[in-house]
Amino acid sequence: MAQPKILRGTYFSLMLGDGATPTETFTALCGITTRNFTHQHNSNDVNTRDCADPENVPVRNLIITSEQWDLTGEGVMNRSNLEAIQAADDGQPHHWRYLFTEPTDDEVYQGYYSGSGIITNLQVNSADENFATLSLTIASDGPWSFTEVTPS
Repeated sequence: MAQPKILRGTYFSLMLGDGATPTETFTALCGITTRNFTHQHNSNDVNTRDCADPENVPVRNLIITSEQWDLTGEGVMNRSNLEAIQAADDGQPHHWRYLFTEPTDDEVYQGYYSGSGIITNLQVNSADENFATLSLTIASDGPWSFTEVTPS
């Protein structure tokens, strides 16, 4: 039986660009322990009936109206990242990456999604007897793309 090639979550990173040109540097947000990437097609739909047999159950037809990419992350509040995150929480687009890598002894496919996004939600949570946590949501602002990185 062939085993699936699977990855642990630690091989995924949520990264923020520094905005430098011509070469932008991306830094992984350390402490973010859950990272999610969602690609969604938004649509309008209409139900249409069979003209030859209008008693049949109608079928749905879609018109794709837009695409969106959303990133979310949550974890401990790393004070070393806080200044960069707060600077990016200005209602303006910044460059983001969702990177996945692989173990160096078993590389198959790796790369990153990247594009412009706006922090739409930033939340810091704290409770007595616990560590402070941080969660954020980044909504795409314009196109995103995937770049495959050839394993070395």
